Amino acid sequence: MQSMDKETIKELIILSQEQEVKLIKRDLKIHFAGRINSIIGPRRAGKTFFIYQNIKQLKKKNKDKIIYINFEDERLLPIKKQDLDLILEAYYELYPENKGEKLYVFFDEIQAAPHWQYFVRRLHDQENIEICITGSSSRLLSKEIATQLRGRTLTYFIFPYSFKEFLKAKGIALERHFEYKPILYKIKKLLEEYTEFGGFPEITDKDDLLKTKILQEYFDLIFYKDLVERYKIRNFDIVKEIQLYLVNNFSSYFSTNKYYKLLKSQGKKVSKNTLFTYISCIEDINFAFLVPKYGKLKEQFANPKKVYIIDTGLINAVAFKVSKDIGRLYENIVFIELKRRGKEVYYWKNKYECDFLVKEREKIKEAIQVCYEITEENKEREVNGIVEAMEEFKLKEGLVITGDHEGEETIKDKKIVYKPLWKWLLQD
Repeated sequence: MQSMDKETIKELIILSQEQEVKLIKRDLKIHFAGRINSIIGPRRAGKTFFIYQNIKQLKKKNKDKIIYINFEDERLLPIKKQDLDLILEAYYELYPENKGEKLYVFFDEIQAAPHWQYFVRRLHDQENIEICITGSSSRLLSKEIATQLRGRTLTYFIFPYSFKEFLKAKGIALERHFEYKPILYKIKKLLEEYTEFGGFPEITDKDDLLKTKILQEYFDLIFYKDLVERYKIRNFDIVKEIQLYLVNNFSSYFSTNKYYKLLKSQGKKVSKNTLFTYISCIEDINFAFLVPKYGKLKEQFANPKKVYIIDTGLINAVAFKVSKDIGRLYENIVFIELKRRGKEVYYWKNKYECDFLVKEREKIKEAIQVCYEITEENKEREVNGIVEAMEEFKLKEGLVITGDHEGEETIKDKKIVYKPLWKWLLQD
């Protein structure tokens, strides 16, 4: 079979420079500052379109200084190690006048190229080039990129749409003082849709039945490609059971030891070490996040973790029944948004519980409680949890994220701010 050739590469370079793609502008920004920019994230979260967004911005001043190659394009297959040098050769045959000029190179699905890391490191070290790469979770993880590129990379994680991006995709522009205008009703209705179906870009304009079907297919792809194939798992029935168990217990406590005993009581054969490995794999591909209790490492290991899933749409598409516990869905959304904002997150539990502690520079800076509905029955418990955390970490103010309740109150000289989820998600 013929390998990649210069004429095909030239055609792809020209096509990418001319291509106009309809885009929803993502809030994530990358910085061209002499490091290799690595874009990672779950499948179908929009990594390729994020690259197109950056190409579109660069095209205004640097149209002929851009190279975009998708290594999963069948026209390039099969790719051999020695073929990679053809990319720059083809480019300079098209644009000989740009020798020595700064170029912007985008390599999509780089893991499909053999020995790609040596090629990318050489380009970075020897050429006047800004490089951006993406990789699929099934073949390339952030820790592997860091290892392969040895301190030369800045890694960016792309999540499914934030609520702000979701509104853009729905054609909603947030005008000044929008919260006092009739559009607020539509925004609240769209939050219901976002809570149920999540933020994967492909599904935003589909009908509800098709959304669920697409999300179920995503789940299967993640299971087979990112877990079973990637980690060469033989006992995939157990792995699927673990994955579904985590989905059904989102925003809840999870103990690997207790789950091991549960499997054992059901006569299922899996060692504790293997179980730890499988759960670690599910975390590595960013499908589920296991959040520890705040404390010393010993305490983190001794206590159960709290489980959150990458997207609430996936939860509702594959859970045994669609969750009517909107409070838990809100909690999952808040956790993912905190991660999207780059926060280091823990939970807190002493006599009461506080959903989230946010740590910055070795100090707890924020305490957040999520409570969809504030009632006489639950208010004392929810408020006691956040006040206890504020006292423990000497915080003057705490945040309770709600369905629609808004306001402030002072308890034990501590200021409690109540804010609806839509407002918190849309704040800068």
